[in-house]
This record gives sequence, structure tokens and C-alpha cells, in this order.
Amino acid sequence: MSSPARERDWRDGWLRDAGRDAAGRPLDRMMSWTQVIEAAGAGVEIGAHSHSHPQLDQLTVQELRSELSGSRARLEDRLDHPVASLAYPYGYSSPRVRELAAEVGYRQAAGVANEASTHDDDMFAVPRLTIRRSTTDQAFSSVAAMHGLRRRYAVDHLLTAGYSIVRRARSLTRRSAHPR
Repeated sequence: MSSPARERDWRDGWLRDAGRDAAGRPLDRMMSWTQVIEAAGAGVEIGAHSHSHPQLDQLTVQELRSELSGSRARLEDRLDHPVASLAYPYGYSSPRVRELAAEVGYRQAAGVANEASTHDDDMFAVPRLTIRRSTTDQAFSSVAAMHGLRRRYAVDHLLTAGYSIVRRARSLTRRSAHPR
């Protein structure tokens, strides 16, 4: 299903076997295309996460469109089925990011609110829970059962609140320097 033009246009981001098409140096160990395809075949939903893992709310419209469309197209090409979901890198989004995610064809997107989802959630601001490599089996079981989430994620919530101030200031500075 891959065409040579598409191979050149859409890259493999941070997958372990991205090779020359990598989007930079990954922060940690990553999955391979074989593992992604195997997980999809086992019924795991594979959603997009961007190509280069940027803070999407800090990008220009053109950069944002490329990040959202490119990673989705590449996944659809490799998996041979539609990709409906997006997980915002770092959980960051904005009304502009959410609108463009819907415009390019996603049906839902998740941020990192570290809280349980409800039926009232905006489909383009669905909360997700952080699971790290250091998360123990016991902690994972507790999170999966939705026990003690407020206590477990208290530090994450404080860090997120502080960093949101930094990101808003950065965004305002960029907008005033480079109006879109």
C-alpha cells in the first residue's frame, strides 16, 4: 500500500527502527514497526502521537497540520485501517489544536489530566493517565481500578499547573513576535 512518494513524505518519528527517517533522538526505548503492527493485530487501538513529539500548542498552523496529518497518514499506511485517535504529546493542546485535530479527521484526542474520564468529556480533551516504566504492577493495577488517583497524581497535577503558566507565557510571546 506504500507509495515511494509517501515513503519520502511521512516519516517514522521515534520508532526504534525509524532509521534515517527518525524525527530526532528518542528520550527512551521505543517500539518497532513490527511491535506496533503486532499490537494492532491483537486488538490494541493504535492512535497517533505526532511525528516529532512537539508541544503542539506552540506550533504554527502549517507545522501543526504537518504533525497531525503526517503521523496519522503514516500509521494508516502501515496498519491499513483508519486511525481515529490522537494523544497530544505531553498532553498539551489548545482550542486551535483541538479544532485542527478534528479538521484533519481524528474523532477523539487525549490529553494528560491524570484523572478518570467521564461521559461529559470533550472528545478532543479526553483525560488520560500517566503510566511510566517505573510504575509497578501493583500501582498499575490500582490505577486501572481507578483507586487513589488524586493522591497518586498529586505531584503531577502541581507540576502541570506550574508548567502551564510557562507555556502560556511562551505562546503569548511568540504570538506577539510572529502574528499568524
